Amino acid sequence: MKIRLAKTAGFCFGVRNAIRIAKENAPAKTYGPLIHNRHVIKELEDKGVVSVNCDAQDEISFRPGEKVIIRAHGVSEAVYKELNSKNVELIDATCPFVKKIHNLVKEESAEWDQVLILGDPDHPEVKGIAGWCAHPPLIYESLEMMEQNPPPANKRYLVVEQTTFDQTIFSKILVFFEKREYNAIVRPTICVSTVQHQQEAAILAEECDAMVVIGSRQSSNTRKLFGLCRPRCKFTYLIESAEELGEIKFGSEVLTVGITAGASTPDTIIQEVVRKMSENDAFEKMLDESLQEVHSGYVVQGTVVQVTENEIVFNIGYKCDGTMTRAEFGGTMEPLQDQVKVGDTMEVKVIKVGDSDVTLSRRRVVQDKAYQELEEAMAEKTVLSGKVVEALENGIIVQYKDMRVFIPASLSDPRRIDLKTLLGQDVDFRIIRLQRKRNRIMGDRRSVVNEQRQVLRAQTIEKLVPGARLEGTVKNITNYCAFVDLGGIDGMLHISEMGWSAVRNPNRYVKEGQKIEVEVKSFDPETGRISLTTKFPETNPWNGAEEKYAVGNIVTGKVVRFADFGAFVELEKGIDALVHISHLSNKFVKHPSEVLAIGDTVEAKVIAFDAANKRISLSLRDVPAAEEEVIYEEIPVEEGEYTEEVIYEEIPVEEGEYTEDQIIDESQPQDQE
Repeated sequence: MKIRLAKTAGFCFGVRNAIRIAKENAPAKTYGPLIHNRHVIKELEDKGVVSVNCDAQDEISFRPGEKVIIRAHGVSEAVYKELNSKNVELIDATCPFVKKIHNLVKEESAEWDQVLILGDPDHPEVKGIAGWCAHPPLIYESLEMMEQNPPPANKRYLVVEQTTFDQTIFSKILVFFEKREYNAIVRPTICVSTVQHQQEAAILAEECDAMVVIGSRQSSNTRKLFGLCRPRCKFTYLIESAEELGEIKFGSEVLTVGITAGASTPDTIIQEVVRKMSENDAFEKMLDESLQEVHSGYVVQGTVVQVTENEIVFNIGYKCDGTMTRAEFGGTMEPLQDQVKVGDTMEVKVIKVGDSDVTLSRRRVVQDKAYQELEEAMAEKTVLSGKVVEALENGIIVQYKDMRVFIPASLSDPRRIDLKTLLGQDVDFRIIRLQRKRNRIMGDRRSVVNEQRQVLRAQTIEKLVPGARLEGTVKNITNYCAFVDLGGIDGMLHISEMGWSAVRNPNRYVKEGQKIEVEVKSFDPETGRISLTTKFPETNPWNGAEEKYAVGNIVTGKVVRFADFGAFVELEKGIDALVHISHLSNKFVKHPSEVLAIGDTVEAKVIAFDAANKRISLSLRDVPAAEEEVIYEEIPVEEGEYTEEVIYEEIPVEEGEYTEDQIIDESQPQDQE
């Protein structure tokens, strides 16, 4: 006879958590049975955790300051208020999945006409959920019950379910809602581990000749497992302990037996049943196949069966599930539910093995692998890559996977730099020292950068031919030039080569760290000197200047500077023309400032163009003068002294000297006609 043990058999996370809390806070009282298993209740009583009968109100007696533990099934909001009024030390061991339903109905029930709960009306969990609803809820345990007494069709319903509710019945009820076109929103609140528990039990029942379900007959979870297995397997038995095994007689037709256990069944009872059945050699063989050896330090494959805010529960193929804290998971600061999903598999390391719990760590698996990788990388001088996450006074911290590598300032870069400029950058480095016990890792970036620059230098030198265009990064700037990193080698961009027009301050033309395109002007392999220019031929402003500035053309420009012999006028960026002092005016001019000012816009005539020497001469005096504007002065005539005619004097007016108003000159004598 072959026997198969369900991997999900036994305590769920909520039950295990409640028992742990009870043991840690003993002596104490529990508000009602902590879980539905008399063996566990007896074990807790031996440790000083006493269960109080909550159904008989006259028996409830709590003293101020006394520890009172809320059971895993949860209680109503009214019970919390009652206990707080007694000034007891309240310790909440409610299952996180149940607590989630409490919060849900409390926050959303007021928005709906009524809450509809799918579950056992007499179960403590369902009573507790009902106590958080804004209005009295409707409770249905089966489809038949709903068909006989359907909910009113004119209401809006919020639907939740007991965490251990049968998923098959749940699916049928959803179909009932759809056919009747109820105005309802359904919130699936069944426990994930319960779903997996039920699914595995159903599969085992279909594949085995007989099924043994271990658990309390008072447990809703155990009864549902039995109800799932019974239709699928002819020989299905429900027992509470190994003592009842004697009542089971397996016939010759039973070749394979499946075993599962309710969520409230302790590992000790499962082990006791196993020991009892292990007297059969076939079962001993089965046990070896179903359960794997687990010891501290082992790395095993785990499957996520439950995720809470601060803890992950894994199925590791052992007699009980393993738990992992947020700290031992590692990862990012995002919520665990966003990083891990039920059904995910990963390698985990066993930290501690207890009687009914196993502590696991993913962080240490990642750390061990990283250390092994770093040791190999250090031996082989492998170049690694990581992100700079901290800049300290004496160095930088590089994040490599889940490891932090310290690189001293002297090994961070070939040059003295502000280490903060490396923050957030991905950098290459080597491991040069590793102290695993002290968790210290030291790296070197300088040598890697130097090697990379040598490779780039060799590649860049091959491109250094006059006329070649390269992209470079401005490394540093002086008063007369800028040095440009071309890739492992620097070139000099002289101030005279920065533009076609005169550049007096390099900082106004380029900035440190700026990427620019340059052209190689010359390269001396012996000295390594590279001269660069950004005066590209296609951008030369003198292209086509013969036509634009042909002799005789009238051009416009801006006065940019003076000399003793004349004024320079910028016709466009890169092209300046000279107005000789003798061509500034028809009058004698000692200095150009007598006629012009810096920044003036002037019109001038091109009188000479020398393309070879890039010289243009202009003249202001040869520009055709505008016609003189004449203003007529009206002279008043006194009565009897002059004729009735008005005599006008013609006065030449220079531009800008007078307004447009009529000007009358009374100071000049008038000739009588």
